[in-house]
Amino acid sequence: MLSLDLQKLQIFCEVARQRSFTRAAEALYLTQPTVSQQVQALERQIGVRLFERLAKEVYLTEAGKVLYAKAVNLLSQAQETEQAVREAAGISAGRLDLGVGVTLATYVLPELLRRFKLSYNSPSNGAVKFEIALGNTETLAQKLLKNEVDLALVGTPMEPHPLLEIHPFLEDKLIMICSPADGWAMEGRNSVNLSEIGNRTMLIRERGSALQAFASQMLEVAHTQAENYLVMANLEAIKRSVEIGLGVAIIPALSIRRELESGRLHVMDIDGAKAGRTFVYAHHKDKELTRPARAFLEVIKAYAGYSIAVEAEA
Repeated sequence: MLSLDLQKLQIFCEVARQRSFTRAAEALYLTQPTVSQQVQALERQIGVRLFERLAKEVYLTEAGKVLYAKAVNLLSQAQETEQAVREAAGISAGRLDLGVGVTLATYVLPELLRRFKLSYNSPSNGAVKFEIALGNTETLAQKLLKNEVDLALVGTPMEPHPLLEIHPFLEDKLIMICSPADGWAMEGRNSVNLSEIGNRTMLIRERGSALQAFASQMLEVAHTQAENYLVMANLEAIKRSVEIGLGVAIIPALSIRRELESGRLHVMDIDGAKAGRTFVYAHHKDKELTRPARAFLEVIKAYAGYSIAVEAEA
C-alpha cells in the first residue's frame, strides 16, 4: 500500500498551481532546491513523472493531473480533520477563511464581525481567527472551488455552478450619483433615465466585478452607452472621483450613507431599468463547514432578516 507524505503533496500541488518550482518555493517560503528534491522524491515513490518541463514553466503529465485532483481533496480532508479534532479537544476555537467582495467588505462585513464576536466568542468557544480575502465575484468563486476560502460573500450576478451552494441574503438598490456641482444636481433632479448618459463620462469597476457586470446589463437593456468610461479598482475611488466632477456612476445605495449625510454627493433614482441588486453568500456544496463557519452563517441570516425589516419600515 502506497503511503503518501502530506508535505510532499502540498509542495507538489503548489508547483502545479504556480507552474514553476521557483514561484512555488517563494509561496511556501522554501528554497528552490528543496522544492525540486521533494517533488523528485514523490516521483520516485510513485514511479511516474508528474511534470513536463517546457521552457521556463512546468506542466502536469496525465498522471500528474490525476494525482493533483486527488491530492487537493486529500489535503482538504486532512485540514478539516485536524481542525475538527482540535475543536473537539478544546485546543482551538478554529479559523474561518472568508472571501468577501470589496463592497461588502467595506460596508457590511464590519457589522457582521461585530455581531459574530458578541454571539460566538466566549471563554468556552475561544476567539476565532479570521483570514479575509478580498476580490471580485469571479475571483472569489474560483477560490471557493479551489477550497481556498470556506465562505464567500459577493454581489450578483454570480454564475451558478454545480459544486457551489449560493444563497441570497441582502437586497440593495442601485442609484446614480453625480457631483453637487453637476448640471443634474443643479437642476434638482431626483431621477435620471439611462438614455440620458450618452454624452456623459461614467466611472465603473473593473471587468470581473459583479457591479460592473450588473451596470453593463442595465445599459444593454436600455440600449445605451456612455460616451467615455473611467475604470477604477474600488467604490471609494469612484465616489471621490464623482465628488470632484470627473463623471457619474452607478453604485449600491448602501455605500453612500456618509456622503449623503455630508452632502458631498447628489443621488438620483434610475428610471426605466431594474435597479435592484442582490448580495449572496456561497460555499462549496461538498465542504463540511466548521463550527465557526456555521455560526457565521447564522449571523448572516440574522443580518438578512434585520436588513429586510429595516427596508420594509422605510
